[in-house]
Amino acid sequence: MRAYSQERPSAADPSVFQRSPTSSLVYGPPPQYSLMDVHPLFAAPVDVVAPPQQANVNNVGNSHSAESSSSTSRANKVLPSHKCVTFWEPITLKQEWTILNFAKAIDLASPGLCIRSRAFCDESMPDIHWQLCLYPGGKREENQNNVSLFLKMSSATLREYTVRAEYRFYFIDEGGIVRFSNVNVADFKVKPPKGSHSWGLRNIPKAKVQPCLRQDGSLHIVCQIERLPEVNRLRTLELVAGKGIDSSTVSKNYLCNIVAMRDDESVDCKIICKGQEFEAHKFLLCSHSQVFKAMFKHDTIERQESKINIIDTTPKAIEHMLHYLYTSKLSEVFPYEDAADVMQLADKYDMEPLKILVQRRLADQLTFSNLCDIFYIAHLHNADQLMESCIPVAVVNSGHLIDSEEFKALKKHYPDVANQMLEKVVTYKGESIRTTNPYTPPNKRLHPNDLIHRFFLRH
Repeated sequence: MRAYSQERPSAADPSVFQRSPTSSLVYGPPPQYSLMDVHPLFAAPVDVVAPPQQANVNNVGNSHSAESSSSTSRANKVLPSHKCVTFWEPITLKQEWTILNFAKAIDLASPGLCIRSRAFCDESMPDIHWQLCLYPGGKREENQNNVSLFLKMSSATLREYTVRAEYRFYFIDEGGIVRFSNVNVADFKVKPPKGSHSWGLRNIPKAKVQPCLRQDGSLHIVCQIERLPEVNRLRTLELVAGKGIDSSTVSKNYLCNIVAMRDDESVDCKIICKGQEFEAHKFLLCSHSQVFKAMFKHDTIERQESKINIIDTTPKAIEHMLHYLYTSKLSEVFPYEDAADVMQLADKYDMEPLKILVQRRLADQLTFSNLCDIFYIAHLHNADQLMESCIPVAVVNSGHLIDSEEFKALKKHYPDVANQMLEKVVTYKGESIRTTNPYTPPNKRLHPNDLIHRFFLRH
């Protein structure tokens, strides 16, 4: 995570200009993290990237013919790419059950005596209830001298259900140590009119249960269930790089000869930044910025000397700004590390179209490795469109996000920015459920802080 100044930039006051320099942003070296060094699961994180160039398979025969040239042009055309991701996340339920004085129950209970826990369910399948059934003396005569434990699935409706689930039983002592465990996978089938189906263990030797008892003679059981969600509840999200960023407001009507004017003898002012000089035209600066226009209109040092000293940015950012002023677009080579300085210039000199182009370029460059840096840049410069473009990448990689070194650095230095990212991730996931499946009943509404808490617990 690069070190940025926490102070937000603001547009300069035309009446002060160079006399009141604003605070500069401080940059560290660009991050050099290797995803494989950060976490083994990062071998192939999902990034939102531009589609690959199509191979030229039509250029066969006479390469100088008009027909061949036309085919080559069509073959090299970049086709639109449509990407999506489906979240197939298992649903986990857990119940903890303590049976007091179980030591006596083992000694005195006869076969067939059943102790039942309270029923529990998941809100995604409210008609299905789960319950633990414990037989201290065994379920039947042939099971005596054993303890029987079953997981029962039941339904109060007349609908037929088949649920495939993995269930785990644990006996835990007072120190939190697992003394007994068992894992099984089974198909729980409910058919009217019976309405219930059980799977479990008939013969757990009492000799194995005795060491699991706590000092007060109680038995503490933990049951964990994991199952797949219903198909109609699966979430599929569309991934579009830079979705929602509208660059149509950027004017494309520059005259071609303006580009050539940058290096001719008609230049009439200079921009000085950290010892480097850049020549420019006053009319072009004024046509793009009301701040520059006021600067050359009033009695200022800049107007008298035809020089503009900018001390709170970098020469690279000045070069990017001038390239935009003369061509109406960004440089072909635009590292995202330069974006913060360029957006600061756009804010300071009131050049909103330049800021929009920078956001669009960063959205196209988004990867999992630079996600936190770009999200912080968007936060620092109030670039809402760029911030929203970061969220699909964060959602797709949410399983790896909080374990990454980049996110840990972001949370350490700028915890409010990290929390804002997580809030947007959980909000994006919640909205996707309603948009992808309109027949899904609404989920219980939770406060964003509760959602963030659940997010951390699950990861």
